[in-house]
Amino acid sequence: MLRRPQHRRRGLRDLSGAALALLAVTVTLSACAATEEPDCADRAEEPGYRVLFDGSRSSLEQWQMTGPGTFELSSGCSMVTSGGMGLLWYPEEFEDYILTLDWAITDDDNSGVFVGFPDPEGDVWTAVNHGYEIQIDPSDSPERTTGSIYTFQGADIQARDQAVNPPGEWNSYRIIVRDGRIQVDLNGTLVNDFTSDDPGRDLSSGRIGLQNHGEHDAVHFRNVRILELTS
Repeated sequence: MLRRPQHRRRGLRDLSGAALALLAVTVTLSACAATEEPDCADRAEEPGYRVLFDGSRSSLEQWQMTGPGTFELSSGCSMVTSGGMGLLWYPEEFEDYILTLDWAITDDDNSGVFVGFPDPEGDVWTAVNHGYEIQIDPSDSPERTTGSIYTFQGADIQARDQAVNPPGEWNSYRIIVRDGRIQVDLNGTLVNDFTSDDPGRDLSSGRIGLQNHGEHDAVHFRNVRILELTS
């Protein structure tokens, strides 16, 4: 999302042990990410799925960055947001598909998965204004929290609360985009089923992207894959 709801940002003493471990690994590896290539060749394959990011530098280089900030290689064949307000996007249009990925936060962090937007052409706001964002944010605001279609439709909060893992642990999104509809599964639980009726946003074909929200947000992503659906 673009404007964070006002809520307390926790300090290190409030983090779980798992969150502190993930944070420590992030700090340690950020210094060497530019020179070391992780061994990610043995990731399990899923029939029919294309790998868009597998933790290797070569797969990260297939993406394009718009706006400030970066995505850096990190531990566990993942990447992590760093700095600025930007958008990492894949330079290919997709029609009907299933997008799967894992994500993890370390604190009160903010990011999102964008779908259905046109070529940004250097403008980070293209995804915001012409696509849809599946939110990642521990906010209590229903339309701005994890699993929501940001500002369009809130997540099923009860289902979300039962499914979501705490900071420091991995979560999985399975996002189905088909026939103008977005279904969001969080760790195997359906938390949103949204149908677009906005003429300014076209889900029939578009790009996908990951948000780099701000310099104090550190969100990890791994195992980004897509299954293109046939009619």
